[in-house]
Amino acid sequence: MATSIAAPQTAAHAVLTDPRGLVLLVNPAYKKRWHLPGGYVHEGELPSAGVAREVREELAITPRLPSTPSVIAWAPHAGDRLLMYYAAKLTSHQARDVRISGNEIIGFRWCDQHALDQWLHPTVGERVRLTLQASRRGQTLYTEPGRTLEI
Repeated sequence: MATSIAAPQTAAHAVLTDPRGLVLLVNPAYKKRWHLPGGYVHEGELPSAGVAREVREELAITPRLPSTPSVIAWAPHAGDRLLMYYAAKLTSHQARDVRISGNEIIGFRWCDQHALDQWLHPTVGERVRLTLQASRRGQTLYTEPGRTLEI
């Protein structure tokens, strides 16, 4: 009897806030909606290193990111994906230094947390809110369709 074992793609995203609490969103050239900085983790790369690399490549900044994600999400739709969300507060200097780097990102904006669903897919907006809450509490949350657990 043959079974299919999930071999998920792993992606890591940064939920970056400025000193006012606004969330940094990016406009990827290859997506229809705004998103968060980050992307797929390379084979053999730690997710924490992958998110740091992606932020550096996309935005030309090197914020202090935690080694542990605040949210881990299982996304079984459109292929199995394991998504990790890392929260970090930028200094005012880092927030001013954000620059689009490369061809992948065509714009960025600062977004009030109450307006996230206007710019992001609602599921991503919910993960951003969970990430910020978990980060404030020093938690890591695991979420999948229909449930969220503290781990």
